Amino acid sequence: MKIDVFIERIDKHTIIKAQTIHEIMKKLAINPQTVIIVKNSELITEDEPLKDKDEIKFLSVISGG
Repeated sequence: MKIDVFIERIDKHTIIKAQTIHEIMKKLAINPQTVIIVKNSELITEDEPLKDKDEIKFLSVISGG
């Protein structure tokens, strides 16, 4: 299985052997409270199962006041 992972549109990683978003986040040391997760242009949660050739994007959560 091949998963393409984009972090903030700058970094691109190819992950092999990941079954869930949670596994990818653990491998890349991403804090789940700091990102929004998008799979194939759809907002998802970290327990979402993955399929071959999925495209995952981690977008930073920004808040202001």
